Amino acid sequence: MSDFSILFGRPRSAPAVDDRFELEALAAEELDIDAYAISLDPVVNGEAERALQRLPRPCGRRWLYRGWMLSEDEYTGLNDAFSERDEELIVDPESHALTSYAPEYLPLLGDRTPPARWTESENILEAWELAQELGPPPWIVKDHVKSAKERWHRACFVPATATFEDFHDVCEGLLEYRGDRFERGFVIKKYVDLANLPGFTPEQRRVTDEHRLFFWQGRLIAHAPYYDVDTTLPNPQQFAILGRLIDSPFFSADVARLASGGYTIIELNDGGCTQLPEQMDPRDLYRALADK
Repeated sequence: MSDFSILFGRPRSAPAVDDRFELEALAAEELDIDAYAISLDPVVNGEAERALQRLPRPCGRRWLYRGWMLSEDEYTGLNDAFSERDEELIVDPESHALTSYAPEYLPLLGDRTPPARWTESENILEAWELAQELGPPPWIVKDHVKSAKERWHRACFVPATATFEDFHDVCEGLLEYRGDRFERGFVIKKYVDLANLPGFTPEQRRVTDEHRLFFWQGRLIAHAPYYDVDTTLPNPQQFAILGRLIDSPFFSADVARLASGGYTIIELNDGGCTQLPEQMDPRDLYRALADK
């Protein structure tokens, strides 16, 4: 039996998407890991203590959050609510922020990831001026936490021939897409050409050779292709150094093969807020998490 409990969190009226948390709950049950679910609505509304009311009586548990993405303030509120119960989240708010917000982790990655610049506001002109330091486009635009790659040409990718007006349109598209979940400011990254795989996404965008890796207590414990395609990651231990560079007990890293050879790190994410790839069996991940 593990020395922690799983806390699953979803909005009460979550869209009908496959977030796979039901499969994870079954995996936890099969492996005899205590797991409970809460609605995230009170957490998002600043009433995290209300979200925890239906949990079992406090008994000093350590909790591993697995759920929808929370902002730093929301996650801190959840952490504070557990502290009032004399319980704790395994991933503290500082670790959550370190792996969620690009300006926190990008300096730690150095040249393992493409060059980037960022703003602390929604000022598109400022973002354009900072982007010039990267050299001419193409660029990728996201907020401090998340991109809109589902709307690749409208809210994410800035092509080589882009003018300020084109850049402005992409940034506006990102602001519209993220809405009130837009986080802090723009991040502009130098675009790098990734190796292609057969197949297309809904907007006929290329499927690239990307992989999602999970780290637990400084160790690489699981990985799988980002897309549900037939590809393998040779020598995954080449990324083991991330477990020493990143001071978080549970996080994920998305890596991709470059068209020119070698690999680059696309982004990091908090492990609790990272969706499992289709080809990753939740039982394998949870077995590694529970392994002392």
